Amino acid sequence: MLQDYFKEAKENLEKQIPEYSSPEFKKIGDNIRRQLQKREQDYFLLLRSLKSLILGDWHKNEQKQRLCSIKNLLLKNGLYAETIDNYYSKKGRLSQMQVLEACCITHQLIIFIDGEGAGTITEQNYLAKNYMFHGKILFFIEESKFNKFKDDPSQYFKNFPTIIPYKESELLDKILVYSRFRIHRLAEIIEYQSRRQLGLRRPDYKSWKWRLKGRER
Repeated sequence: MLQDYFKEAKENLEKQIPEYSSPEFKKIGDNIRRQLQKREQDYFLLLRSLKSLILGDWHKNEQKQRLCSIKNLLLKNGLYAETIDNYYSKKGRLSQMQVLEACCITHQLIIFIDGEGAGTITEQNYLAKNYMFHGKILFFIEESKFNKFKDDPSQYFKNFPTIIPYKESELLDKILVYSRFRIHRLAEIIEYQSRRQLGLRRPDYKSWKWRLKGRER
């Protein structure tokens, strides 16, 4: 009985499939290709819309150059990235904390390179206490410094869940690899949620800005 059922179902399906050389079969193939192309284009646009913020020491020329090199590397590889120094000129007379708040809310990935400058320490302290941003952060720390603190993380980097030690010669490659992993994963989550009316489309969704202000109250 079961074999007869599958045989009959197969025959019925074969009747519905046009001949390979027929215009109808070509039309089906063209339609599938169009849908795949659109999905690929939509995914590429989604990737480009996800913004990465690069934080680290930047007051000296060589420090600025390093951050610019990281930004340009990500841009060349299809990932949108910005450095925070541009925001100070855009935002006028806002304080560092106000600029940080605006940036951390509007960027989906924060690439934080451990540093010694006063501004970078302020950024580190701000991010450490705002746990709602921790899922966005990739924290890069020089390998010798990591080794110094790894046996007692409470001294230094206990507040950063994704900690990536690096040697200077490896920094650019590591940032590109881990940024790609994180951004592509985020794009997949957004795509999945969008298809199922979740995430941003959920009626009770609360934005990062709302959550941050709610915590301050």
